[in-house]
Amino acid sequence: MERKLASIQRIESITPIEGAESIEKATVLGWEVVVKKGDFLPGQLCVYCEVDSILPDRPEFEFLRDRKFRIRTIKLRGQVSQGICFPMHILKDYRLKNVVAGTDVTEFLGIKKYDPQAEAEQKETERVMAIHNGRIDKLLKRYTWYRKLFMHGRSDRMPMPSFITKTDEDRIQLFPHACTEWAGVRFIATEKLDGQSATYYCIRNPRKGLFGKKWLFGVCSRRFQLLKPDNSSYWTVAIEQDLQNRMTSWCENNGMGLIIQGEIIGPKIQGNKYKRNKYEFYLFNATAYEAGLKRVYPQSSQKTIADYLGVDTVPIITGDYYLQGTITQTVATASGDSLLADTPREGLVVRNYSKKISFKIINVDFLLKYGE
Repeated sequence: MERKLASIQRIESITPIEGAESIEKATVLGWEVVVKKGDFLPGQLCVYCEVDSILPDRPEFEFLRDRKFRIRTIKLRGQVSQGICFPMHILKDYRLKNVVAGTDVTEFLGIKKYDPQAEAEQKETERVMAIHNGRIDKLLKRYTWYRKLFMHGRSDRMPMPSFITKTDEDRIQLFPHACTEWAGVRFIATEKLDGQSATYYCIRNPRKGLFGKKWLFGVCSRRFQLLKPDNSSYWTVAIEQDLQNRMTSWCENNGMGLIIQGEIIGPKIQGNKYKRNKYEFYLFNATAYEAGLKRVYPQSSQKTIADYLGVDTVPIITGDYYLQGTITQTVATASGDSLLADTPREGLVVRNYSKKISFKIINVDFLLKYGE
């Protein structure tokens, strides 16, 4: 499900900010947002835009031009603010039969998500397409012999296979009742790494035939399957870790397919905050796959699989994690340093496998330090 970057939400409460005369704190869902004093009242509907939203270049959003129209985490008078609340008239002629909290207005407002990894992949795709769409190339495409000789198999990527679930946990703030609803639930908390999402799979070949391969191996970025080995971080990890042979061996021994997902950190990835001199892969998800059925392995089994494959898992913070009394108190538990380097950790990924609950808690110190 696509993230609701902009939605109609209700102001849960308005709270004064100590020492501030012109601003106050509004609570929306589980988010704390600084607003102009008197602009909103408790219970009032508003249009809430989340952090990492990129607003369109329009007069009403001119105040964000210096920030390139991107909403970031900021601190005003000591109060952290995540997101922006707009009055309902920002929707202008938006037609709704029933205006209700939760309505997604992202597309109507023309808001895009800030996603540097997806943006880099899109630019690379456009670059490759430009090469294949030159004037001479376009001219020759009309001839069958040219299309057969040069166009077959030219693409080095294709959309992510449908059997792979993209990994993008929702933030705790989107579950405003989590601290009461899941009070007393025991979670496993792992460190969230700021890198590149990568997926590797090895599944049974449905069209093996007499001489075909029994198992198919695949390499995927967040959005694409990368069909040919290259010098990207994804293929570099696959080759250096010998993942095709190791995963094939695991599948043979267990009689089922395997999908592993994780984070790659290293040179030129998100500013290389972990100061690595080579690409490193950290597994955070392992799934058995057979005949279209999937089963996610719990953390203990993930470690066993990672050891077999010769890769690391993301650092485990604790196997006894419990939510605090409020969202604000729970968010504070994400503070701390990374276990991989001398830098604030990005946050926590919190899971209970038996109840199928998962979410992420982002470290505010990380967001403020890196301008996120």
